[in-house]
Amino acid sequence: MTVGGESVSDEDLLAELEGFSDEEVAAALEGMPDLAVESLLRVVSVSGASAALPAGPIEQAREVDPAYRFRDHLVYLSDRLRQAVEDVEAGQNRYLLISMPPRSGKSQLTSTYFPLWLLRRHTDWKVGLISHSDSLSIGWGREVRRLIEENSAAYGIRLARDAGAASHWQTEDKGSVTSRSVGQSITGLGFKVMLIDDAVKDFAAAHSAKQRENLWNWWTVNAITRLEPPNLVVMIGTRWHEDDLLGRVRSPEHPGDPSEWEVISFPAIAEKDDVLGREPGEPLISPLLDETPEEALVRWDDQKKTVGSYAWAALYQQRPSPAKGAIFDVGWWRYWTTDPARVTDDGKVVLFDPSRPGRWIDSWDTAFKGSEEGDFVVGQRWCRQGGNRFLIAQHRGRWSFTQTLDKMRAWGLGDEPYLSPYGHLVHERFIEEAANGAAIIDTLREEISGLKPVKAVVGKEARARAVTPEIESGNVFLPLPADPGNEWVSDLLSELRNFPHDAHDDQVDALTQGLSALRETGRAAITVPGRSGAAVQRNVGRTALAQVRRRPGPGGR
Repeated sequence: MTVGGESVSDEDLLAELEGFSDEEVAAALEGMPDLAVESLLRVVSVSGASAALPAGPIEQAREVDPAYRFRDHLVYLSDRLRQAVEDVEAGQNRYLLISMPPRSGKSQLTSTYFPLWLLRRHTDWKVGLISHSDSLSIGWGREVRRLIEENSAAYGIRLARDAGAASHWQTEDKGSVTSRSVGQSITGLGFKVMLIDDAVKDFAAAHSAKQRENLWNWWTVNAITRLEPPNLVVMIGTRWHEDDLLGRVRSPEHPGDPSEWEVISFPAIAEKDDVLGREPGEPLISPLLDETPEEALVRWDDQKKTVGSYAWAALYQQRPSPAKGAIFDVGWWRYWTTDPARVTDDGKVVLFDPSRPGRWIDSWDTAFKGSEEGDFVVGQRWCRQGGNRFLIAQHRGRWSFTQTLDKMRAWGLGDEPYLSPYGHLVHERFIEEAANGAAIIDTLREEISGLKPVKAVVGKEARARAVTPEIESGNVFLPLPADPGNEWVSDLLSELRNFPHDAHDDQVDALTQGLSALRETGRAAITVPGRSGAAVQRNVGRTALAQVRRRPGPGGR
């Protein structure tokens, strides 16, 4: 600041004014130019605000929202963020990797209150808010800006006269908040602090090798080059996959130094050596609810049942791989039989009654060509009765296009009762459009009813993960391998156990497609001119039951 033609520092001016009375201050202000008075008021405002600066991000949250709930994990996180900022102020680069379950308060604290607290502490720092969605990151940036606009004097932050758009705005001291998605360019921008909150969009994106690689390239080629040392990077999210971004930065198999990252993990249910000092089995308490630890345990248990063990281990326990390492745990499978003597009391083997009302479908995974080295064609027949799904039979072979047509005709038209059990009950036939699927549908459309094309919109692994909850919950039954004619089930189990690392995955593809189709609501109907639905249903039941009694068990290739 210039006073009387001489340059005077803000600190010296404030020190000089400390001994002035209110009248002397007023008299001094009267003799100053307008610009000098404006500058002085800004300095006084910032000085007063700094004295009242909250101790950390969580105290900032409580200042803004008196109803904000302090939880142990958020207090711990706030302390680590504050320490990281102090380290950067001392000239050290800091990298924090934080993982916690969804809806645990991470974004509100780290992407709203933390940036506000940062700018109150350093009005000239440049902050980047990054997420998988620009609407999310812009929303956080807009909220920070709103709070500053409503409390500018109290916070000691003045926005630039032409602050900029919601996605990029500046303070009067050249600090800034820039909001971007991981797919948007940040070329030409620099950041003192980069907050990467939920870089992965969803389950499908996390299980796409291509999207994981794209995200990694963005981080290593674009994001890192935008940092201005000494800098702070906070990468926070839920774990989706063992090879997601949070996993790669701490893996020695990828470029970078994993030891640079401070790893903070908050599992929903505490395990050994919990960072919060919880005993194993103690729950994380939600900041969104008033709940006791006992109520939290019930809530988490309900959530585990809903999402299944794979999603639970990844998103909620921050361990993105089941303990046994496979997508399909061999212990999940249950079986059905037509022999009452084989039924078990524990429900592992149940009696299947085809005369009960159900929804019957076929699921086909086709191949481009039939050869000894080519992929298999697989057809599976499924029945859903209530909440249970039964795999009835399977056709599998390396067939040419014309051979596949013949097999589908036999199954679809019921020309081979033994190889096509209950074919007359099937009125929906799902065929993946890939390979020869579209051509098969066009060829057989006039011969076989109910052909439905299926277009895969996510990868094989994502499709498999998506159906694990109903399998794990005990609602999927395979034919009992010990029953005559069911020898093929052993090969299916082997492929399921080894997926996605087996040489073939055609049986898994047909299975996941069939289970996904059976999730849809809807009911197949059988209509015969001149006959009532009840009469048809009784006849169907008698015919199906008669077939069961004549043969030892469905199946076969």
